[in-house]
Amino acid sequence: MGGRDTNVDSLRGIACILLVTLHVSHSQWGAAGWLEWYADTFTYIRMPLFAFLAGLVYAWRPLTDRALYGQFLSKKVRRLLVPYAIFVPAVGLAGILMGSPPEAGPLHWLLYSIAPYWFLLASFWVFAVVALLDAFHLIETPARVGILIGALLLVNVTVDLEGSSHLLQLAQACYLGLFFVAGLAATRFDWRRTGLRGGIVMAIATLVLFAYTQVPVNGIWSYTSQRMDILGIALGVAFPLAFLALGLSSRFLAWVGGYSSGIFLLHPFAILASRFVLDKAGVDALIPSLLVTAALGIFGSILGVVLLRTFMAGRVALGEKARAPRETVAA
Repeated sequence: MGGRDTNVDSLRGIACILLVTLHVSHSQWGAAGWLEWYADTFTYIRMPLFAFLAGLVYAWRPLTDRALYGQFLSKKVRRLLVPYAIFVPAVGLAGILMGSPPEAGPLHWLLYSIAPYWFLLASFWVFAVVALLDAFHLIETPARVGILIGALLLVNVTVDLEGSSHLLQLAQACYLGLFFVAGLAATRFDWRRTGLRGGIVMAIATLVLFAYTQVPVNGIWSYTSQRMDILGIALGVAFPLAFLALGLSSRFLAWVGGYSSGIFLLHPFAILASRFVLDKAGVDALIPSLLVTAALGIFGSILGVVLLRTFMAGRVALGEKARAPRETVAA
C-alpha cells in the first residue's frame, strides 16, 4: 500500500462495503425481511464509521495555527463542497431519468441534500468547528475532549436530530460530530497503544452492544430514533476502537478503502446503472440481483475513480487537486 496505514484503510474498506450494501438493501426494500434487518442493524455503524475515520485522520495533521484556518477551510471546500455541488444535481437528474425523481427542484436538493451526499455538507461543518476549536487549543487534553463528547452526546440523546430540519445539514453535523471527535481522540491520545487488552475489552463491548441493538431492531420495543439510542451510539464507537486496538487488517479491504472517497461519491450512479442493465436483461431473482448490484457498486465506482483521475475536470469532481500527481503525468 506504499506506506499507507492498512489497519485504518481496512476500516475504510468495511465502511465502503457497508455503504454500498445498505444502499442496495434499501433499493430492494420490502423484497425480503432480512434485508430490512440488515439495513436497520448496520445503520448503527455505517455513517458513524465514516465520521470516526474522518476525525481519526484529521488528528494526524490537525490545525494548530489560527492564521491557517482560512487555508484549511479552502481545502475542505475543495474536498467536500465542490463534489457536493457537482454530485447532488447529478444524482437528482439521474433520478429523474430513471423515473424516481427526488423531492422539489435543484435549489431544494442543494439546501436539503440528497442521500448520501448529506454527509459531505454535514462533514464540512464538523471540520470547520473542530478545526476552529483546535486553532484556539481548546481540545488538547482528554478532559476537554471528554467534555465536548459529553455535550454532543447529550444533544444527540435529548434532541431528535434525525427528525429535525435538514436545512444545510446542520443538525446532522451534531450527530456526525460525536463520532468525529471520538475518532480524533483515538488518534490524539494514542488509543492503539492500548493493544490487545484494550482491543479485547472493546471487542466484548461491541458484541454486547450489537446484541442489545437487536432488541429494538427486531421490534421488541420501539424508540424515537436510532440516533437517540445511547447504546446504539456506543456501538458506533466501540467497533472501530476494537478494530484499531487489535490491529486487524486485510489487503483486500485496505485496497477498497484506498478508494473510499471515490466509492462514496460514485456508488449511487454505479448502482443505478447496474439496476438498469439488470432490468433490461430481465434479471429479477433477488440474490443474483443483490450480488451483482453490490459488486458493481463497489468495483464500478473504483473503475470510475480511475477514469476520472485521468483528466482535470474528473479530479476536480472527486475533490482532488486539479493537477495530476507526478507519477500519473509521467505515465
